[in-house]
Amino acid sequence: MAKNVYSIVKEIEKNLESHYDNSLHAQTAAWWLLEKLTNKNKLDLITQRTLTLSDKDIKQLNVWISQHLDEDYPLHYVLGSVPFGPLTISVKPPTLIPRPETEEWMAALLPGFAPIKHESLKILDMGTGSGCIALWLAKKLPNATIYAVDVSDSALALAKQNAEQNNISNIVFIKSNLFDLVPQDIKFDCIFSNPPYIAPEDWNDLSPTIRKWEDRGALIAGNKGLEILTQLVAHAPYYLNQQSILRKHDLASLIVEIGYNQGEDVKQLFVTAGFSKTRILNDFSGHNRVVIG
Repeated sequence: MAKNVYSIVKEIEKNLESHYDNSLHAQTAAWWLLEKLTNKNKLDLITQRTLTLSDKDIKQLNVWISQHLDEDYPLHYVLGSVPFGPLTISVKPPTLIPRPETEEWMAALLPGFAPIKHESLKILDMGTGSGCIALWLAKKLPNATIYAVDVSDSALALAKQNAEQNNISNIVFIKSNLFDLVPQDIKFDCIFSNPPYIAPEDWNDLSPTIRKWEDRGALIAGNKGLEILTQLVAHAPYYLNQQSILRKHDLASLIVEIGYNQGEDVKQLFVTAGFSKTRILNDFSGHNRVVIG
């Protein structure tokens, strides 16, 4: 029997309410599940107004909801993908799910590269994970070569899959633990990184959806979350092109995501490594999110 689309969403939302802090988040999740189930976007569903779900559809929907609620399975793993800037990024465990906070700072910084978007840049994305940062860079800067580095075979396989699905070819994948296997003869115009920065002692404070399913190694770093950041910042100058055109445009050559309270510590790492014009950028919530220099 055909039912109003909004009433279907409301029913799904009701099943999800116990898992979410507020009804808006539950409603958003309900729409996403219905979009996946019907393979239609929200606007199409609203325009259609009514919908008939088969017994098979209802069974599948209940399986997804059960996975999400009973097993703490992340919703985006259920959905199989996440929007990220102009891209659709496939996700699956244990590779880290791209976060809105990362999308936010990428969207804020990329317009600065507009004057040099036709240059043959070499850019490194250290710890690429799903490839979300590298692929957005590659799409935005079509004449650049983006080098996506990760130590995880599963992450690199997923990043390659995402490159193919988004029809992006100006990208090179390298398996390496930080800079260990990055060719020393390549000098990069810029290095981006969203490295592990959560302190081990904060692990148990994270959501069960994170602790049970996402790669601990992509999240946790020793020394209060600063261990990987310290190594990354210290080695970065040896891999940067000191005559890069980015300098003429006063653009940062190292951009790293950080924890909400790590700004001053990481800024000092930049200064010690010889970076100038170092700045801490906050996210929309007012928390430290990125250090650039």
